[in-house]
Amino acid sequence: REYAYHLLTRSDRAHVFSGEPIGANPWRDAFLAEVEDDLKIPRAMAIVWNLLRSREEDPTTRVRLLLDFDRILGFDLKNYLQSEQPERKRDPEVYLAAVPSPVAAQVRERGVLRHGKNYEPADQIRRELKSAGYELRDTARGSLVLPRRPEEEFTVISSSIDVTDNTSSADLFEFSVNLLAHNSREDLERCIQSICRHSASHHIELVIIDNGSTDDTLAYLQQLARHGDLTGDYGQRTGLQVIFADHNLGFAAGRNATMRASRGHYIILMDTSIEVKGNIWEPLAQTLADSNIGVVGPYGLVTDDLRDFREAAGPDVDAIEGYLMAFRRELLPEVGWIDEKFRFYRLMDIYYSFFFKTSGYRVVTTPLVAERIEKHPHREWYSLSEDEQATRSKKNYDIFRDRWHHGESLLVANYNPEDHWPGHDQPHHLEGTHTHPTHELPPAGTMHSHEHRHWPDHSHAHPHYHEKRN
Repeated sequence: REYAYHLLTRSDRAHVFSGEPIGANPWRDAFLAEVEDDLKIPRAMAIVWNLLRSREEDPTTRVRLLLDFDRILGFDLKNYLQSEQPERKRDPEVYLAAVPSPVAAQVRERGVLRHGKNYEPADQIRRELKSAGYELRDTARGSLVLPRRPEEEFTVISSSIDVTDNTSSADLFEFSVNLLAHNSREDLERCIQSICRHSASHHIELVIIDNGSTDDTLAYLQQLARHGDLTGDYGQRTGLQVIFADHNLGFAAGRNATMRASRGHYIILMDTSIEVKGNIWEPLAQTLADSNIGVVGPYGLVTDDLRDFREAAGPDVDAIEGYLMAFRRELLPEVGWIDEKFRFYRLMDIYYSFFFKTSGYRVVTTPLVAERIEKHPHREWYSLSEDEQATRSKKNYDIFRDRWHHGESLLVANYNPEDHWPGHDQPHHLEGTHTHPTHELPPAGTMHSHEHRHWPDHSHAHPHYHEKRN
């Protein structure tokens, strides 16, 4: 809305609100193509944000396109832009209330200095605020203080596929801890500090995405990104990648973005409500050393009917709760990415766990990790009303059920060793053991795939390369 209003101030308002139809336009064609392709709203929103930043169209055309798109998106942009709300947001006090109190104090001090025509110290405060990641806009009503937009300093993404895919790259770290930030700076900062505090001798990188934060989380992450790698209590270095999204991509898309960027042997999807209290790295690595295990975590779930899920101690479970899920990065080409229809987090962890199961891997818990972390309240869940909780959960369950309604054979309750065909060289697999005579080998470095069947009613593709052989 704020981007749209900023464009409106530079537009022909009469033309914007004239109601005149928009003719053929490539932006409109691209937007409608994504909407009509199984309602791919995350991809459609990526086009919206690219349009906002584009210089290919003048401001008037961009606002008219936004209003046209909003007939589908439902942000009520037209009424907002024609109301008094945007101007009320130009009140300096509104901005001061949204930044940390030391920053607000500096802005007020600068205002006093400028009023007294002490411009040199006032300019020094502006420079200090800029280095801390804040921009000042002087108006007749006072100074507006805003976090600097990420695109002014960093690469900004509009969709998960904007991130370089490191899936096939060599391991640079032992663990890549993936964090998704959307407001709640205190939780994020506590989580990051606890990871650094207990990283010990392990080679760890943090891969963090700011998923459209609107509080001081954005400024905090910008500051981290400027300084680079983090340091633990004993001087150990923790690698850092910060990804900035220009809007809230949704939970699954945010997870996909960080997984694409990860360069560790193991990927850990961690919720920012988790506080690390000890060495979680060794039990995770030891568990995942078993090639039959696909994903591991401290908290497991089981079900008898694919409807009601309950906590279970394991070790074998039907799903790992999304507070902490760990797996080998090398499994990503086989297991695949998370369905980006999951804009909310609920049930996404169960949905993704099933992809490991259908690929023939065990899903297990490790109690040692549970003993070495503390789970704090999940702020996003408790920030919603009961109606919102129910509506979003139902929507995600429908996505899960649509994909896994036939998945009873995957459940721990229905496990039958005779029906489970582990590994990739079992005679039950389609096309036998999948060994190649030398003359049938594809060219070196060429990706190809076999279909594997680990359960009677499930199969999956196994993409891989072959090295050159003499």
